[in-house]
Amino acid sequence: MRVIGRKPVLELLQSDRPVQRLMVATNAQGRIIGDIINEAKRRQVRIDRVAPQQVSKIMGGGNHQGVAADVSPVQLLSLSKLGTHAAPVEYGVIMALDSVTDPHHIGAIARSARGAGCDALLIPARRSAPITDTVIKASAGLLMQMPVIQVSNMSDALSSLKKDGWWITGAAGESGMSLYDYEWPDRVVIVMGSEGKGIGDRVRNTCDSLLRIPLENNVESLSVSAAASVLLFEAARVRIRMQNQGG
Repeated sequence: MRVIGRKPVLELLQSDRPVQRLMVATNAQGRIIGDIINEAKRRQVRIDRVAPQQVSKIMGGGNHQGVAADVSPVQLLSLSKLGTHAAPVEYGVIMALDSVTDPHHIGAIARSARGAGCDALLIPARRSAPITDTVIKASAGLLMQMPVIQVSNMSDALSSLKKDGWWITGAAGESGMSLYDYEWPDRVVIVMGSEGKGIGDRVRNTCDSLLRIPLENNVESLSVSAAASVLLFEAARVRIRMQNQGG
């Protein structure tokens, strides 16, 4: 959902609704623009500056007045709410996305996560595509049916989860450990990084383990959404087996 116009956007930022992204034309000026930017910074909302020649294309029609904001149609939860919205049961899986900026990949990952019985999706407030209608459509609407946790700092959030008994496992193609040799823990956070750069250094250092997906026939890598699907369903397979065996 997108809100346009200076006063509507300022009122939105002054409310308690979660704002995904603020877009401001580089040539937009005035007191209200200053108030909007200051309020966005206070709330740690991502701010994108838009060149004048791209304003209409990016912000769409209507009287946008050089400013627009994206509001998530999905309820974004804080990490402290995880226990009340996702079942912290004996066996659990959380999917964490570190700097995944393609909305179609996020939607596809959410679809796989839902199908694999994932308990929650963990995303950063910055360096991530905002949860928009495009993401929800790519998830076939399934993102609306699972908890989405938004955090200001991914590495800090993962460290907090570790203290609560979760094991952090990152996907890294250069890792020496195959996912098929990994002894999956009862409660695991699977971390996926951006295509090309992978997991960031701070997040990587927070991981307890790094896994690779064995590939054949000279295939160097999978897309982040395809790789996430492989890891999610391997974790689900192991979890089902452990549940059937009673742990």
